[in-house]
Amino acid sequence: MSGMGELGFDPYLLPEYQSPIITSFRYPAHPNFSFNGFYTRLSDRGFIIYPGKVTGADCFRIGTIGHIFPENIRNLVAAISDVLREMHVDSAHAAAAV
Repeated sequence: MSGMGELGFDPYLLPEYQSPIITSFRYPAHPNFSFNGFYTRLSDRGFIIYPGKVTGADCFRIGTIGHIFPENIRNLVAAISDVLREMHVDSAHAAAAV
């Protein structure tokens, strides 16, 4: 999911520890980011993401299992880019505070 890095998202785990079926990303450290707003806007576009299940870390998960193709991932990343723009979250400064 290199496109997520280009949008300023940090993965929760280093690549060598990530699952091939689900990836967790930290919330952007941007004052305009709201998970609920982010989730709703993506859902309105037909994309469902999952809240994070990591204790003490603000993150969300993207599943990549099932009947999914590279075009689906490109469309998701494009939708995330649009949502960030709508939320006025500058992706260049969105990287999470670790």
